[in-house]
Amino acid sequence: MGKWQERYVGSIRFWILVAVAVYLGYALYFAVYGLQFSVQLSHDQYVWSMISQNSLWWQVMYYTSEGVTGSIAIVLRVFAASFAFYAAFLYWRKKDTAMPQIRKNTCRALLLEAGFFLAIIPSVIAAFAYNSTSEYLFYFGHTPGEIVLFGTAIPVLAINLVIPPLLLKLRSKIKAEAPGNEIIKWASLTGLGYIFVTFWFNYTMLWAANMVPYPRAGDNFGLAFLNAPVNMASFAITVFGLLGIGLFAAFTLAPAIKKEPTQVNLTYLGIAIVAFSAYFIYNTLVYTLTGGYEAHPSVWYEVISPMHNANLWALALIVVGAPLTVWGLTGKHSTVK
Repeated sequence: MGKWQERYVGSIRFWILVAVAVYLGYALYFAVYGLQFSVQLSHDQYVWSMISQNSLWWQVMYYTSEGVTGSIAIVLRVFAASFAFYAAFLYWRKKDTAMPQIRKNTCRALLLEAGFFLAIIPSVIAAFAYNSTSEYLFYFGHTPGEIVLFGTAIPVLAINLVIPPLLLKLRSKIKAEAPGNEIIKWASLTGLGYIFVTFWFNYTMLWAANMVPYPRAGDNFGLAFLNAPVNMASFAITVFGLLGIGLFAAFTLAPAIKKEPTQVNLTYLGIAIVAFSAYFIYNTLVYTLTGGYEAHPSVWYEVISPMHNANLWALALIVVGAPLTVWGLTGKHSTVK
């Protein structure tokens, strides 16, 4: 590898560290925010006055899924992000000489990230159970069951069926010190799993939840909400645009999945990452410039709120995608070597 390439690889390693730092920062924010919510929930008399009107089984399920396992999940992600950050730091500063430590900390991060998703399984159970009851959900009275079904039960179940197995498979390959092309294959499949399931399918289902009639939401649901140009654009970019990004990423990573990572076009990979990151930047700008949740009290605006969107760390991936794109466009290194 020439000096120019070494310098550029070092730069990309630094930007990977920056992206992981944002992931850690968001994990810490949601841990603090979520734990405060859990503590408040444990002694909130108003919430108790609503929940206590329900059956005992629902009271237990509600407080378990909202307070206990939810808290466990966000703490697990903080530890996952911490190990990932340390691995990225070693990758930047010590490079290949620290590979045993990088592998060890990456394995820890992957295990804990899988634990994050598995810890919210009680929320999936509660969501499916709620759909067949007349119980109260938090302090909103009886939220239409379809909102909970489309917004939580189905997408989070899909995430748990796909993402933890991929994370654990990737971890097993790294821990066993499998050949590089084997690890890259499973890293690619895991990344695509996130794009298609955690992001595209999940957000598409949340749009479906936004279509459910809900008197509390006024005109912020269904076709009345969708007919607003900015909302229609956000819908199209989510349902079709994010799917297109995923398909383009799958096309780009196809050689890596076939264990031919040297054939991956870095320009295309960089473009896919930039486009994916731009999706989150766009939604954040839309939320901010249109008045946020107060102006549009709806499922979708709650999802894209910077205060509620636990996936917003993904916007930082632009600092990785942009250098990859430039690197490929220079013509000096258009594929992985």
